Amino acid sequence: MDKDIIVEHRSHLLGHGMNFVANIPTVFHCHHFNLFWDQTIDDALGHELSCRIRTAAAREVFHDILAGLVTSAGASTPEERLELARTVFAAFGQGALTLDVSAAGGAALGRPLHYSHTWLEKYGGWIRRNTPADALAAGFAAAATEVAFGLPRESVQAVEHSCVARRDRECTFELSVGDATSVAGPMGRLQVERAMTDPVQGLLEDQVAPIEAGLREFSRGMLGDDRGLIQAFGLFATQTPSTYYNRSGYDALRHVNRTAPQSAPVMKALLREAGHVCVFSTFGGVLLSPEWEAMVGPIRGEPDEILAGSLAIARALGFGHWCAGEFEPGQRLVLQTPGGYESAYYVSREGRATEPMCFVLQGAALAIMQLIERVPWAERPTLNQEFYNQLFRNGLPWQAEETQCVSRGDPMCEVVVSRREPGNGVL
Repeated sequence: MDKDIIVEHRSHLLGHGMNFVANIPTVFHCHHFNLFWDQTIDDALGHELSCRIRTAAAREVFHDILAGLVTSAGASTPEERLELARTVFAAFGQGALTLDVSAAGGAALGRPLHYSHTWLEKYGGWIRRNTPADALAAGFAAAATEVAFGLPRESVQAVEHSCVARRDRECTFELSVGDATSVAGPMGRLQVERAMTDPVQGLLEDQVAPIEAGLREFSRGMLGDDRGLIQAFGLFATQTPSTYYNRSGYDALRHVNRTAPQSAPVMKALLREAGHVCVFSTFGGVLLSPEWEAMVGPIRGEPDEILAGSLAIARALGFGHWCAGEFEPGQRLVLQTPGGYESAYYVSREGRATEPMCFVLQGAALAIMQLIERVPWAERPTLNQEFYNQLFRNGLPWQAEETQCVSRGDPMCEVVVSRREPGNGVL
């Protein structure tokens, strides 16, 4: 089956910076964020519980996507549906997955898989991993089996037994069928549209809009290569349903609040750090890439240029319609949006929050200021882990506070980045 089925079913909510496949919200993230996000949940819950939560999140949302695409493609037999699933997995940049399954379960094999492949590439030279890395692939394999054979949702379990990140030869999964569990309500385009507030406009719009349009058109053609991996902008990228991140992150935070409330501030800080890692690595990689130079021109490193580029990247990749409400180089940035993939999920699934809950957005706003002020763009540095650690070894000169949040009932989400006061430990 042709990967173009994904291109045909990609759509974008203009004015809100949200992407969809088969009407399910998706976002492009890079391997730096993906690995950090999963590790954050592992560190908070322990690998066993974390893996169950992340697998369940992937199983839920990929069931929705595959069910929609199966209907659209008219795939009626299990063989056709499994082939479609293999195509979708590879097109999303998640890797190559072979499914040997029936209505009673079976096995899956992956090589390469995005998570284990990039973990080994990034950390394999200096860390020995003992646990599997591919909960998302496990959840996908379970969802594909459910859809292929018309099994009840949430009834297939998948466990990874060998993993390339542990230096096994390949990634293998065992799938079994059990009792179905309950699933939350739908999280699709309708729910996203209901959660969004009125669009906002910000500074530099004449610079942001044309770049956004060009990047959005470019991203429509971003598909996995012959390996099933998306290698672009000097990164490994995935198009992942945002519910995977939201459900796993908020479920993990709920568990911490219930079992170890004293650790909740640390958990929130790590979720913010995931957003910081994401934007610094992903957006920075895009700005330094040959693809950016071909589309926009060589990067000069001027503050307005970096800010406008970052806002355009966010909108095109599905983070939300980010705008600059205020900007004073070196002093203050106010990032505003009518909502993003975090607040859309929270409003739809969790209800009304008592505090701002867009942790990725909070870290992202801080990272934009770092990109503007602390990266020597003229030197075209390599934004690797070593550079990141060196740059932030002595802390951050700015702090970020989400002053408004749609999840809390405010008219927009707003994060204010300002100079850190001496002794203030706010991220």
